[in-house]
Amino acid sequence: MESGIIVIAVTGELDALVAPKLKEVMNKHIDTGDIRLILDCHNLVHINSLAMGILRGKLQAVKEIGGDIKIIRLNNHIQTIFDMIGLDEIFEIYATEEEAVESFK
Repeated sequence: MESGIIVIAVTGELDALVAPKLKEVMNKHIDTGDIRLILDCHNLVHINSLAMGILRGKLQAVKEIGGDIKIIRLNNHIQTIFDMIGLDEIFEIYATEEEAVESFK
């Protein structure tokens, strides 16, 4: 993995119980200066509005300090949700980790 780029696997249901835990994990990385994050959503099966809000907020926070959050490997169901809500226009979404890493260069 490219130095300074952190990949976080997001699995299962990203709901009111799990979303705050993801926020905590992301905050720990951001607090230590890791502001280039990739969220691997290959095994994500559900995302709710709370989780979407957390993702938007974290994206805004890292962009303000020169970082970014990329999304990779969305399944068709989650991609459709991202498209309907407009998250596909806010986040850069890639098919592979390699493409996301390359986009940071």
